[in-house]
Amino acid sequence: MLSAKARFVRRDKALSSTNALPDLKPPTDPAICSHCQAVWRKRNWSLDPAIRREVLRWHTPAPAICPACRSAKERTPAGILYLTGSFLQKNRAEILNLLRNAERAAAAKNPLERILRIEKDSRYPLVVETTSEKLARRLGRAVSKACGGSLEIRFSHEDKLVRLYWRRDAVEPSA
Repeated sequence: MLSAKARFVRRDKALSSTNALPDLKPPTDPAICSHCQAVWRKRNWSLDPAIRREVLRWHTPAPAICPACRSAKERTPAGILYLTGSFLQKNRAEILNLLRNAERAAAAKNPLERILRIEKDSRYPLVVETTSEKLARRLGRAVSKACGGSLEIRFSHEDKLVRLYWRRDAVEPSA
């Protein structure tokens, strides 16, 4: 007979703990990314030029690839933002500028949060792929807050990927 505790199992504990991407920390400290020149030091990645100069001055960093560059190389986004609607077509340049500014603000806090690609899809006029699900949500909220419209957030199994759908149609002036 099962006890009351045994009947309810958390899904994240019951499933295997294998990640889609393996642990991407470099083996030695310090290390430098061979693609973006991000520095791994004291268990953190940084794009700060002062930290890079200090590491290069006092150490010989090991070559590595940061998780953001690896995600870009393997084409494995953690977040996808789909934008559509007639408002987007009329204000595409402003929305792209808004996305880049939000990415810059996020990168100031975490250098591994980057936009991987901005493409056009067969169904969506603008598709934005990001290295983290947090950045995708941040971009979606920024567009929704600035431009209005509807934003739908869908998490996949075990929150490995988030998809956001933003839509706004321009209001036609009445004649």
